[in-house]
Formats: sequence, C-alpha cells, structure tokens
Amino acid sequence: MTKPRFLTVNPEKCVGCNICEYACSWEKEKTINPLRSRIRVVRIHPFVNQAIVCKLCVDPPCVVSCPREALTSAKETGVIRVDADKCDGCGWCIEACPYGAIRYDQDARAVIVCDLCDGDPKCKTSCPEEAIEFVSADAQIQKAWVAALRAWVEEAKKLIRLYDGEEIDLFGEAVARMDRLDDKLRALFEGAE
Repeated sequence: MTKPRFLTVNPEKCVGCNICEYACSWEKEKTINPLRSRIRVVRIHPFVNQAIVCKLCVDPPCVVSCPREALTSAKETGVIRVDADKCDGCGWCIEACPYGAIRYDQDARAVIVCDLCDGDPKCKTSCPEEAIEFVSADAQIQKAWVAALRAWVEEAKKLIRLYDGEEIDLFGEAVARMDRLDDKLRALFEGAE
C-alpha cells in the first residue's frame, strides 16, 4: 500500500495564529476550544511554528497498540477512525504515535485524531496563510523545511542589518497578514454564532 495524502504545515508560511485549531474544534465539537482540536500548533521557536496532525502511517502503530481495537485505519485513505464506544482512554495509542497526533478528549473520555473532515479539512480551508497542504510523501515535508530554513536565515540577516542601523521595512506585509487573519476569524466566528 502506498502512503495516502495527508496534511502537513509549511513551516515557512505558518504564523502560529491557531485558526486551524479553532476551525477544527468548531467543525468537530461545535466549540472554539483548541484542546478539542485534532490539529495542534506547536511553537518551536519565536519564529518557527509547526502544526501536528495525523500522518496516516501505512502500518499505524496507534491501531496496532490499541488493546480494545477501538482504532481502525481505512484501507483507501489511511484515515484513522476511533470507535468512542470501545475506547476507554487508556492512552496506549497516544504513546505509540510517533508524531504526537492523537489527543485525549477529557469531555468525550476517548481519544481524538484527524479524520481529514471526509476530504475537506476545515483547518486547511481556514488557514489565512495557506500554510496547510496535502502531501503524499515525507520528502515533500523535508523540502518545505529546507526552504523554510533558508528563509529564516534571510530574516535573521534582515534583523542583523536593522541592528547595524540600516532602515528595513519589517512590517511591510504585516498589515496584509493581519487583514487575512481578521477575515478568517470573522468568517469562523460568524459560523459559530
């Protein structure tokens, strides 16, 4: 079986706004609560953000580790399904996941994991920076990280030039970015009312 397409976040584009978490929790739980989201933004460094989401493993260790057979993997899509009636929240799947993509939902008393919203992931459509992408190979993720590292080096050079007294427009695209964030948040909260 080849690895199906899964979501990843382009680290060069992600600004850590967390709108993906809000959109996911609203879509799945009808609440704006990042703790109930199936995607999680992790701040690695002040300028480096990464979202954690299921990578749809070919032989998912989470499924194998579940003693109650509450997790299954769809053959065609690789999407992990959780049978909440069987799940007792033991957490073995959480420990088995090499990506940290499974979470325990205290309210449901079961684990939750991304199911790609049946092919139309709300986190992806809600991202104001279009940082969430479908990929089918880990190599694509590695290329995105290399590009991001190069971009961060250039940003660091800008800060050094600024420190040395050169006039640099650090906020040139900040207004446009804030407008995009505002538009996406407004759309999300209008749907939540």
